Amino acid sequence: MSLSLKIPVQTRSRERVNQILKTARELIGEKGIDAVSMREIAQTAGIQIGSLYQYFPGKNNLLLTIMTEYYDSIYEETKRILDPVRTFEELEIASEKAFKQFVSIFQKDPALANLWAGARAIPDLVSEDNRDTYRNAELMIRTMIRCLPNLKESELRPFALYYSHTLGMIVRFVREIDSEHGKAVLKETLDILKLKLREFDTLAKKKNKLKKRS
Repeated sequence: MSLSLKIPVQTRSRERVNQILKTARELIGEKGIDAVSMREIAQTAGIQIGSLYQYFPGKNNLLLTIMTEYYDSIYEETKRILDPVRTFEELEIASEKAFKQFVSIFQKDPALANLWAGARAIPDLVSEDNRDTYRNAELMIRTMIRCLPNLKESELRPFALYYSHTLGMIVRFVREIDSEHGKAVLKETLDILKLKLREFDTLAKKKNKLKKRS
């Protein structure tokens, strides 16, 4: 059964949905997924519980809508940073910028971390998380291919999938540990990204030399 939300057409209904989503994000950011009930969301948003279920038949529908909004927002911001990239030098700069903006989003919004942490227990959210991993990986691959045209997608995909999936896990972990340790982990993660990009650059140059000789 699909959990997707049909966006209301009427302005008043859209405003009510936006208020529900805003309230749910705030409560989840404060308490976590499991501690927040649909009744509490309705009461805090100032609406009848029946109205809440009219828009969101179940809690999973509500969580999936919130997660999808986060995913889309992060993806579009990353795409905005990576789309202009055409050279390896630009790729290095843009990759670090995209990394830092991703970390910043998590640090500013505790609801995202709590949602992502609880998502692994809900099959529909797991599916959405995996879909988003592939979408971000494809964005990484397209960007790297533009900058390193001698490489094949198959050579880039394993790292792109690995990095797209684990980055969120790392950022969540950083929120849970000592701040100095967290900063060190983030630095290490960024360093690994830079090293891998340079490895791809070296491979691309090597393949280019072989192509010229043949």
